Amino acid sequence: MKIKGIKRGKTIELSEEVNIPDGQEVNIQIEVIQQMSNEERVKKMKELLANWEEKEDFVNTIKMLEEEKKSQWEKLYGNQS
Repeated sequence: MKIKGIKRGKTIELSEEVNIPDGQEVNIQIEVIQQMSNEERVKKMKELLANWEEKEDFVNTIKMLEEEKKSQWEKLYGNQS
C-alpha cells in the first residue's frame, strides 16, 4: 500500500482513510517529497502566463464550470444576485 501523508510533530497525518485498526503496529518507508521553491513557482507562473493565449480551452472550461455553479446555486437558492 502506498499513501501520502504530512508529518506534524511526531504524527503523520494520512491523506485518506486506511483499513487498519487503531493501535495496529505498521512499518513505514519515508520518502520526502520536495516542495517547489518560490523561485520555481514564479518561473512556472511566468511560463504559464507567457503562453496564456494558447489556453483558450482552459478558459472556456472555467467559464462553463462557473455557469454550471451559478445554475446549481439558482436551483438551490433562487436568483439572489
